[in-house]
Amino acid sequence: MSSTILSPEERNSRVSALLHQVDEDVKSQKLDAALDKIRKVYEFDIKNIYARAYEERILIMMMEKERATNIREAKQQAAEQVDQEVKKRLKDFYKQQELESQKRKQEEKTEQVLENRARQASVSEVQEVAHKDITAIEKDTARKIEDLERRLIAQFQQTMPGISSIGTTASVDSIRAEYEAKLQQYKIAEEERKKIQDEAFLKMKEEQKRAEDKLMHQMEEEREALLEHEREKTKQQELDSYRTLMKLMMQLAVPAEVQSSLLQSLKISFSISDTEHMETERSVQVSAYVDAVSKLWQSGNPPDEDLMHLKNLQQFFKISDDEHVSITKRVKKELGMPDETAIIVVIDDDPSIRKYVDHILKKTYKTVITAATAETALPEIQKIAPSLIISDVNLGVGMMSGFSFYEKIVAGTYGEKLKSVAFVLMSSLEDDFFVRSAKQMGVKAYLAKPFTRESLEAIVKNALA
Repeated sequence: MSSTILSPEERNSRVSALLHQVDEDVKSQKLDAALDKIRKVYEFDIKNIYARAYEERILIMMMEKERATNIREAKQQAAEQVDQEVKKRLKDFYKQQELESQKRKQEEKTEQVLENRARQASVSEVQEVAHKDITAIEKDTARKIEDLERRLIAQFQQTMPGISSIGTTASVDSIRAEYEAKLQQYKIAEEERKKIQDEAFLKMKEEQKRAEDKLMHQMEEEREALLEHEREKTKQQELDSYRTLMKLMMQLAVPAEVQSSLLQSLKISFSISDTEHMETERSVQVSAYVDAVSKLWQSGNPPDEDLMHLKNLQQFFKISDDEHVSITKRVKKELGMPDETAIIVVIDDDPSIRKYVDHILKKTYKTVITAATAETALPEIQKIAPSLIISDVNLGVGMMSGFSFYEKIVAGTYGEKLKSVAFVLMSSLEDDFFVRSAKQMGVKAYLAKPFTRESLEAIVKNALA
Protein backbone atom coordinates (compact mmCIF):
# COMPACT_ATOMS: atom_id res chain seq x y z
CA MET A 1 0.00 0.00 0.00
CA SER A 2 1.40 3.43 -0.94
CA SER A 3 2.23 5.86 1.81
CA THR A 4 0.40 8.67 -0.03
CA ILE A 5 -3.02 7.22 0.75
CA LEU A 6 -2.27 6.75 4.45
CA SER A 7 -2.90 9.35 7.09
CA PRO A 8 0.11 10.74 9.02
CA GLU A 9 -0.98 8.84 12.14
CA GLU A 10 -1.08 5.55 10.21
CA ARG A 11 2.32 6.20 8.62
CA ASN A 12 3.87 7.02 12.00
CA SER A 13 2.31 3.92 13.51
CA ARG A 14 3.68 1.66 10.78
CA VAL A 15 7.10 3.34 10.91
CA SER A 16 7.18 2.89 14.67
CA ALA A 17 6.24 -0.79 14.37
CA LEU A 18 8.92 -1.35 11.70
CA LEU A 19 11.59 0.40 13.76
CA HIS A 20 10.64 -1.74 16.75
CA GLN A 21 11.08 -4.85 14.60
CA VAL A 22 14.41 -3.45 13.33
CA ASP A 23 15.61 -3.06 16.91
CA GLU A 24 14.63 -6.66 17.68
CA ASP A 25 16.39 -7.92 14.54
CA VAL A 26 19.55 -5.97 15.42
CA LYS A 27 19.58 -7.47 18.93
CA SER A 28 19.17 -10.92 17.39
CA GLN A 29 21.97 -10.22 14.87
CA LYS A 30 19.48 -10.59 11.95
CA LEU A 31 21.12 -7.76 10.08
CA ASP A 32 19.82 -8.56 6.57
CA ALA A 33 16.21 -8.70 7.82
CA ALA A 34 16.76 -5.42 9.67
CA LEU A 35 17.98 -3.74 6.47
CA ASP A 36 14.89 -4.94 4.60
CA LYS A 37 12.67 -3.35 7.25
CA ILE A 38 14.70 -0.11 7.06
CA ARG A 39 13.94 0.05 3.32
CA LYS A 40 10.22 -0.36 4.13
CA VAL A 41 10.48 2.51 6.60
CA TYR A 42 11.91 4.68 3.79
CA GLU A 43 8.74 3.93 1.78
CA PHE A 44 6.78 5.74 4.45
CA ASP A 45 9.34 8.31 5.55
CA ILE A 46 12.47 8.75 3.43
CA LYS A 47 14.05 11.21 5.91
CA ASN A 48 13.40 9.33 9.13
CA ILE A 49 16.42 10.02 11.31
CA TYR A 50 15.97 6.87 13.40
CA ALA A 51 16.00 4.72 10.28
CA ARG A 52 19.16 6.50 9.10
CA ALA A 53 20.85 5.90 12.45
CA TYR A 54 19.81 2.24 12.48
CA GLU A 55 21.00 1.81 8.88
CA GLU A 56 24.43 3.29 9.66
CA ARG A 57 24.73 1.13 12.77
CA ILE A 58 23.66 -2.00 10.86
CA LEU A 59 26.11 -1.35 8.02
CA ILE A 60 28.95 -0.90 10.53
CA MET A 61 27.95 -4.11 12.31
CA MET A 62 27.84 -5.97 9.00
CA MET A 63 31.28 -4.65 8.08
CA GLU A 64 32.68 -5.68 11.47
CA LYS A 65 31.01 -9.07 11.19
CA GLU A 66 32.45 -9.57 7.72
CA ARG A 67 35.87 -8.40 8.90
CA ALA A 68 35.70 -10.75 11.90
CA THR A 69 34.68 -13.58 9.59
CA ASN A 70 37.56 -12.78 7.25
CA ILE A 71 40.00 -12.62 10.16
CA ARG A 72 38.67 -15.89 11.58
CA GLU A 73 38.91 -17.56 8.19
CA ALA A 74 42.41 -16.14 7.66
CA LYS A 75 43.48 -17.38 11.10
CA GLN A 76 41.93 -20.76 10.44
CA GLN A 77 43.62 -20.94 7.05
CA ALA A 78 46.94 -19.87 8.58
CA ALA A 79 46.52 -22.41 11.37
CA GLU A 80 45.75 -25.11 8.83
CA GLN A 81 48.81 -24.12 6.82
CA VAL A 82 50.97 -24.19 9.95
CA ASP A 83 49.43 -27.51 10.93
CA GLN A 84 50.13 -28.91 7.47
CA GLU A 85 53.67 -27.55 7.57
CA VAL A 86 54.23 -29.02 11.04
CA LYS A 87 52.87 -32.38 9.92
CA LYS A 88 55.01 -32.26 6.79
CA ARG A 89 58.14 -31.34 8.73
CA LEU A 90 57.43 -33.97 11.36
CA LYS A 91 56.80 -36.55 8.64
CA ASP A 92 60.11 -35.61 7.03
CA PHE A 93 61.77 -35.74 10.44
CA TYR A 94 60.47 -39.22 11.25
CA LYS A 95 61.29 -40.39 7.73
CA GLN A 96 64.84 -39.12 8.21
CA GLN A 97 64.96 -40.90 11.57
CA GLU A 98 63.85 -44.12 9.89
CA LEU A 99 66.53 -43.74 7.20
CA GLU A 100 69.15 -43.06 9.84
CA SER A 101 67.93 -46.08 11.81
CA GLN A 102 68.32 -48.28 8.73
CA LYS A 103 71.74 -46.79 8.12
CA ARG A 104 72.72 -47.49 11.72
CA LYS A 105 71.53 -51.09 11.40
CA GLN A 106 73.62 -51.51 8.25
CA GLU A 107 76.61 -49.97 10.02
CA GLU A 108 76.05 -52.26 13.00
CA LYS A 109 75.89 -55.25 10.65
CA THR A 110 79.16 -54.18 9.03
CA GLU A 111 80.74 -53.60 12.43
CA GLN A 112 79.53 -57.05 13.56
CA VAL A 113 81.27 -58.63 10.57
CA LEU A 114 84.44 -56.71 11.40
CA GLU A 115 84.09 -57.69 15.05
CA ASN A 116 83.76 -61.39 14.14
CA ARG A 117 86.80 -61.12 11.91
CA ALA A 118 88.71 -59.44 14.71
CA ARG A 119 87.70 -62.17 17.13
CA GLN A 120 88.73 -64.86 14.67
CA ALA A 121 92.04 -63.09 14.23
CA SER A 122 92.41 -62.94 18.03
CA VAL A 123 91.60 -66.67 18.32
CA SER A 124 94.11 -67.51 15.61
CA GLU A 125 96.72 -65.34 17.29
CA VAL A 126 96.18 -66.97 20.71
CA GLN A 127 96.10 -70.44 19.16
CA GLU A 128 99.35 -69.69 17.37
CA VAL A 129 100.94 -68.56 20.64
CA ALA A 130 99.57 -71.65 22.43
CA HIS A 131 100.85 -73.89 19.63
CA LYS A 132 104.29 -72.36 19.95
CA ASP A 133 104.25 -72.89 23.73
CA ILE A 134 103.07 -76.53 23.39
CA THR A 135 105.63 -77.21 20.67
CA ALA A 136 108.32 -75.87 22.96
CA ILE A 137 107.07 -78.18 25.75
CA GLU A 138 107.10 -81.17 23.36
CA LYS A 139 110.63 -80.39 22.22
CA ASP A 140 111.78 -80.05 25.82
CA THR A 141 110.13 -83.41 26.69
CA ALA A 142 111.73 -85.15 23.67
CA ARG A 143 115.11 -83.72 24.68
CA LYS A 144 114.72 -85.04 28.24
CA ILE A 145 113.76 -88.54 26.95
CA GLU A 146 116.73 -88.56 24.58
CA ASP A 147 119.02 -87.64 27.48
CA LEU A 148 117.51 -90.47 29.51
CA GLU A 149 118.02 -92.99 26.70
CA ARG A 150 121.61 -91.85 26.22
CA ARG A 151 122.30 -92.39 29.92
CA LEU A 152 120.82 -95.91 29.80
CA ILE A 153 122.84 -96.87 26.74
CA ALA A 154 125.99 -95.52 28.37
CA GLN A 155 125.30 -97.55 31.50
CA PHE A 156 124.76 -100.80 29.50
CA GLN A 157 127.91 -100.17 27.50
CA GLN A 158 129.89 -99.77 30.72
CA THR A 159 128.69 -103.14 32.03
CA MET A 160 129.07 -105.18 28.85
CA PRO A 161 132.89 -105.53 29.05
CA GLY A 162 132.56 -106.91 32.59
CA ILE A 163 130.07 -109.55 31.44
CA SER A 164 132.31 -110.75 28.56
CA SER A 165 135.39 -111.04 30.81
CA ILE A 166 133.71 -113.54 33.14
CA GLY A 167 134.08 -116.29 30.50
CA THR A 168 132.80 -119.82 30.71
CA THR A 169 133.61 -120.18 34.40
CA ALA A 170 131.02 -117.51 35.37
CA SER A 171 127.86 -118.90 36.83
CA VAL A 172 124.55 -118.51 35.13
CA ASP A 173 123.15 -117.09 38.37
CA SER A 174 125.67 -114.29 38.39
CA ILE A 175 124.78 -113.29 34.82
CA ARG A 176 121.06 -113.52 35.60
CA ALA A 177 121.54 -111.34 38.69
CA GLU A 178 123.41 -108.76 36.63
CA TYR A 179 120.69 -108.87 33.97
CA GLU A 180 117.93 -108.40 36.54
CA ALA A 181 119.80 -105.49 38.07
CA LYS A 182 120.01 -103.80 34.65
CA LEU A 183 116.37 -104.64 33.97
CA GLN A 184 115.43 -102.95 37.24
CA GLN A 185 117.42 -99.88 36.19
CA TYR A 186 115.54 -99.88 32.87
CA LYS A 187 112.18 -100.07 34.69
CA ILE A 188 113.21 -97.16 36.86
CA ALA A 189 114.19 -95.26 33.72
CA GLU A 190 110.84 -96.10 32.11
CA GLU A 191 109.02 -94.77 35.17
CA GLU A 192 111.09 -91.60 34.99
CA ARG A 193 110.28 -91.35 31.27
CA LYS A 194 106.54 -91.76 32.00
CA LYS A 195 106.77 -89.17 34.77
CA ILE A 196 108.41 -86.71 32.36
CA GLN A 197 105.67 -87.33 29.78
CA ASP A 198 102.88 -86.91 32.40
CA GLU A 199 104.42 -83.66 33.63
CA ALA A 200 104.70 -82.43 30.04
CA PHE A 201 101.05 -83.35 29.37
CA LEU A 202 99.85 -81.50 32.51
CA LYS A 203 101.99 -78.53 31.59
CA MET A 204 100.49 -78.48 28.06
CA LYS A 205 96.94 -78.68 29.50
CA GLU A 206 97.65 -75.83 31.90
CA GLU A 207 99.17 -73.75 29.12
CA GLN A 208 96.19 -74.43 26.86
CA LYS A 209 93.77 -73.50 29.69
CA ARG A 210 95.71 -70.31 30.40
CA ALA A 211 95.61 -69.37 26.68
CA GLU A 212 91.87 -70.06 26.50
CA ASP A 213 91.16 -68.01 29.65
CA LYS A 214 93.26 -65.16 28.31
CA LEU A 215 91.40 -65.28 24.99
CA MET A 216 87.98 -65.32 26.68
CA HIS A 217 88.96 -62.41 28.94
CA GLN A 218 90.27 -60.45 25.97
CA MET A 219 87.13 -61.17 23.93
CA GLU A 220 84.91 -60.15 26.85
CA GLU A 221 86.78 -56.87 27.26
CA GLU A 222 86.49 -56.19 23.53
CA ARG A 223 82.79 -57.04 23.63
CA GLU A 224 82.16 -54.71 26.58
CA ALA A 225 84.12 -51.93 24.86
CA LEU A 226 82.13 -52.37 21.65
CA LEU A 227 78.83 -52.45 23.54
CA GLU A 228 79.77 -49.30 25.48
CA HIS A 229 80.79 -47.60 22.24
CA GLU A 230 77.47 -48.58 20.66
CA ARG A 231 75.53 -47.35 23.68
CA GLU A 232 77.31 -44.01 23.60
CA LYS A 233 76.85 -43.75 19.83
CA THR A 234 73.15 -44.61 20.04
CA LYS A 235 72.65 -42.17 22.92
CA GLN A 236 74.33 -39.38 20.97
CA GLN A 237 72.20 -40.14 17.91
CA GLU A 238 69.06 -40.06 20.06
CA LEU A 239 70.09 -36.73 21.61
CA ASP A 240 70.82 -35.33 18.13
CA SER A 241 67.37 -36.44 16.95
CA TYR A 242 65.76 -34.94 20.04
CA ARG A 243 67.64 -31.68 19.49
CA THR A 244 66.66 -31.60 15.80
CA LEU A 245 62.96 -32.06 16.58
CA MET A 246 63.07 -29.45 19.33
CA LYS A 247 64.75 -26.93 17.01
CA LEU A 248 62.28 -27.72 14.21
CA MET A 249 59.27 -27.10 16.44
CA MET A 250 60.83 -23.89 17.73
CA GLN A 251 61.38 -22.65 14.15
CA LEU A 252 57.77 -23.47 13.22
CA ALA A 253 56.43 -21.79 16.39
CA VAL A 254 54.52 -24.95 17.33
CA PRO A 255 52.21 -24.27 20.32
CA ALA A 256 53.71 -25.09 23.70
CA GLU A 257 51.21 -27.82 24.54
CA VAL A 258 51.89 -29.59 21.23
CA GLN A 259 55.65 -29.27 21.77
CA SER A 260 55.34 -30.68 25.28
CA SER A 261 53.30 -33.68 24.08
CA LEU A 262 55.66 -34.56 21.22
CA LEU A 263 58.81 -34.09 23.30
CA GLN A 264 57.38 -36.13 26.17
CA SER A 265 56.69 -39.00 23.77
CA LEU A 266 60.21 -38.77 22.36
CA LYS A 267 61.74 -38.53 25.85
CA ILE A 268 60.13 -41.84 26.75
CA SER A 269 61.15 -43.48 23.46
CA PHE A 270 64.78 -42.31 23.72
CA SER A 271 65.03 -42.53 27.54
CA ILE A 272 65.97 -38.85 27.75
CA SER A 273 66.53 -37.77 31.35
CA ASP A 274 65.33 -34.42 32.72
CA THR A 275 68.93 -33.23 32.92
CA GLU A 276 69.58 -34.18 29.28
CA HIS A 277 66.33 -32.47 28.29
CA MET A 278 67.33 -29.24 30.01
CA GLU A 279 70.83 -29.35 28.53
CA THR A 280 69.43 -30.00 25.03
CA GLU A 281 66.80 -27.29 25.41
CA ARG A 282 69.47 -24.83 26.53
CA SER A 283 71.70 -25.79 23.60
CA VAL A 284 68.83 -25.30 21.14
CA GLN A 285 67.90 -21.93 22.67
CA VAL A 286 71.47 -20.66 22.46
CA SER A 287 71.82 -22.00 18.90
CA ALA A 288 68.55 -20.32 17.85
CA TYR A 289 69.67 -17.05 19.42
CA VAL A 290 73.05 -17.24 17.67
CA ASP A 291 71.22 -17.76 14.35
CA ALA A 292 68.98 -14.76 15.08
CA VAL A 293 71.95 -12.52 15.96
CA SER A 294 73.85 -13.67 12.87
CA LYS A 295 70.85 -13.01 10.61
CA LEU A 296 70.33 -9.60 12.21
CA TRP A 297 73.91 -8.40 11.67
CA GLN A 298 74.47 -9.88 8.21
CA SER A 299 73.10 -6.75 6.51
CA GLY A 300 75.07 -4.31 8.69
CA ASN A 301 73.88 -2.21 11.61
CA PRO A 302 70.25 -3.21 12.33
CA PRO A 303 67.49 -0.64 12.97
CA ASP A 304 66.11 -0.03 16.46
CA GLU A 305 62.96 -2.11 15.91
CA ASP A 306 65.09 -5.14 14.98
CA LEU A 307 67.23 -4.63 18.06
CA MET A 308 64.05 -4.47 20.15
CA HIS A 309 62.89 -7.74 18.58
CA LEU A 310 66.28 -9.25 19.42
CA LYS A 311 65.86 -8.05 23.01
CA ASN A 312 62.54 -9.88 23.18
CA LEU A 313 64.20 -13.00 21.79
CA GLN A 314 66.91 -12.69 24.43
CA GLN A 315 64.27 -12.72 27.16
CA PHE A 316 62.33 -15.53 25.47
CA PHE A 317 65.43 -17.75 25.16
CA LYS A 318 66.63 -16.74 28.66
CA ILE A 319 69.98 -15.43 27.38
CA SER A 320 71.90 -13.43 29.99
CA ASP A 321 73.46 -10.08 29.14
CA ASP A 322 76.96 -11.56 29.38
CA GLU A 323 75.96 -14.36 26.99
CA HIS A 324 74.43 -11.81 24.64
CA VAL A 325 77.63 -9.77 24.57
CA SER A 326 79.76 -12.87 24.02
CA ILE A 327 77.51 -14.19 21.23
CA THR A 328 77.34 -10.80 19.51
CA LYS A 329 81.13 -10.46 19.61
CA ARG A 330 81.61 -13.92 18.15
CA VAL A 331 79.04 -13.38 15.39
CA LYS A 332 80.49 -10.02 14.43
CA LYS A 333 83.96 -11.49 14.33
CA GLU A 334 82.75 -14.31 12.07
CA LEU A 335 81.06 -11.74 9.81
CA GLY A 336 84.22 -9.64 9.70
CA MET A 337 82.61 -6.73 11.58
CA PRO A 338 84.39 -4.56 14.15
CA ASP A 339 83.76 -5.05 17.85
CA GLU A 340 82.28 -1.76 19.03
CA THR A 341 82.77 -2.77 22.69
CA ALA A 342 86.56 -2.74 22.26
CA ILE A 343 88.40 -0.22 24.47
CA ILE A 344 91.03 1.75 22.54
CA VAL A 345 93.71 4.01 24.02
CA VAL A 346 95.33 6.61 21.76
CA ILE A 347 98.58 8.30 22.88
CA ASP A 348 99.98 11.26 20.92
CA ASP A 349 101.48 14.57 22.03
CA ASP A 350 99.75 16.37 19.12
CA PRO A 351 96.21 17.37 20.22
CA SER A 352 95.01 17.64 16.62
CA ILE A 353 96.04 14.02 15.94
CA ARG A 354 94.30 12.89 19.13
CA LYS A 355 91.13 14.73 18.19
CA TYR A 356 91.18 13.38 14.63
CA VAL A 357 91.70 9.75 15.69
CA ASP A 358 89.10 10.09 18.46
CA HIS A 359 86.57 11.49 15.97
CA ILE A 360 87.08 8.62 13.49
CA LEU A 361 87.16 5.74 15.96
CA LYS A 362 84.15 6.86 18.01
CA LYS A 363 81.95 6.33 14.97
CA THR A 364 82.51 2.61 15.46
CA TYR A 365 83.88 2.03 18.97
CA LYS A 366 82.08 3.14 22.12
CA THR A 367 85.16 3.69 24.32
CA VAL A 368 88.14 5.68 23.00
CA ILE A 369 90.58 7.19 25.54
CA THR A 370 93.21 9.74 24.50
CA ALA A 371 96.36 10.89 26.30
CA ALA A 372 99.35 13.12 25.50
CA THR A 373 101.99 10.84 27.06
CA ALA A 374 102.42 7.23 28.11
CA GLU A 375 102.94 8.38 31.69
CA THR A 376 99.51 10.09 31.84
CA ALA A 377 97.80 7.18 30.04
CA LEU A 378 99.30 4.48 32.28
CA PRO A 379 96.94 4.81 35.31
CA GLU A 380 93.89 4.54 33.06
CA ILE A 381 95.39 1.63 31.10
CA GLN A 382 96.16 -0.33 34.28
CA LYS A 383 92.63 0.27 35.52
CA ILE A 384 90.61 -0.73 32.41
CA ALA A 385 92.88 -3.24 30.53
CA PRO A 386 92.27 -1.92 26.99
CA SER A 387 91.79 -4.00 23.85
CA LEU A 388 94.22 -1.90 21.80
CA ILE A 389 96.86 0.79 22.40
CA ILE A 390 97.84 3.16 19.58
CA SER A 391 100.92 5.18 20.44
CA ASP A 392 103.10 7.70 18.63
CA VAL A 393 106.80 6.82 18.59
CA ASN A 394 108.05 10.28 19.65
CA LEU A 395 106.02 11.63 22.58
CA GLY A 396 108.07 14.75 23.32
CA VAL A 397 111.33 15.68 24.96
CA GLY A 398 111.93 13.93 28.29
CA MET A 399 108.95 11.64 27.83
CA MET A 400 108.97 7.89 27.37
CA SER A 401 108.87 6.95 23.67
CA GLY A 402 106.30 4.62 22.12
CA PHE A 403 109.03 1.98 21.58
CA SER A 404 110.09 2.09 25.24
CA PHE A 405 106.50 2.00 26.43
CA TYR A 406 105.79 -1.12 24.35
CA GLU A 407 108.98 -2.84 25.54
CA LYS A 408 107.98 -2.29 29.18
CA ILE A 409 104.46 -3.59 28.55
CA VAL A 410 105.78 -6.77 26.90
CA ALA A 411 108.32 -7.25 29.70
CA GLY A 412 105.46 -7.22 32.24
CA THR A 413 106.62 -4.04 33.96
CA TYR A 414 103.01 -2.83 34.28
CA GLY A 415 101.41 -6.19 35.02
CA GLU A 416 100.81 -9.54 33.36
CA LYS A 417 97.38 -8.61 31.97
CA LEU A 418 98.79 -5.86 29.75
CA LYS A 419 101.41 -8.15 28.14
CA SER A 420 98.85 -9.50 25.66
CA VAL A 421 97.27 -6.15 24.71
CA ALA A 422 97.42 -5.39 20.97
CA PHE A 423 99.78 -2.49 20.22
CA VAL A 424 100.10 -0.21 17.17
CA LEU A 425 102.90 2.30 16.69
CA MET A 426 102.46 5.42 14.56
CA SER A 427 104.98 7.99 13.39
CA SER A 428 105.75 10.44 10.61
CA LEU A 429 109.05 8.60 10.15
CA GLU A 430 108.68 6.00 7.39
CA ASP A 431 112.25 4.73 7.55
CA ASP A 432 112.55 0.99 6.89
CA PHE A 433 114.52 0.65 10.12
CA PHE A 434 111.57 1.81 12.24
CA VAL A 435 109.07 -0.35 10.39
CA ARG A 436 111.33 -3.41 10.59
CA SER A 437 112.12 -2.78 14.26
CA ALA A 438 108.42 -2.46 15.11
CA LYS A 439 107.58 -5.75 13.42
CA GLN A 440 110.51 -7.54 15.07
CA MET A 441 109.33 -6.31 18.45
CA GLY A 442 105.89 -7.84 17.81
CA VAL A 443 103.64 -4.80 17.40
CA LYS A 444 100.47 -5.40 15.40
CA ALA A 445 101.12 -2.67 12.85
CA TYR A 446 103.12 0.48 12.05
CA LEU A 447 100.89 3.42 11.04
CA ALA A 448 102.71 6.06 9.00
CA LYS A 449 101.60 9.69 9.32
CA PRO A 450 99.73 11.28 7.70
CA PHE A 451 97.14 8.55 7.42
CA THR A 452 93.65 8.37 5.97
CA ARG A 453 90.45 7.36 7.72
CA GLU A 454 90.36 4.14 5.69
CA SER A 455 93.91 3.12 6.61
CA LEU A 456 93.32 3.87 10.31
CA GLU A 457 90.06 1.88 10.40
CA ALA A 458 91.64 -1.04 8.53
CA ILE A 459 94.66 -1.23 10.86
CA VAL A 460 92.49 -0.99 14.00
CA LYS A 461 90.13 -3.68 12.70
CA ASN A 462 93.01 -6.04 11.85
CA ALA A 463 94.73 -5.36 15.18
CA LEU A 464 91.58 -6.28 17.09
CA ALA A 465 90.89 -9.42 15.01
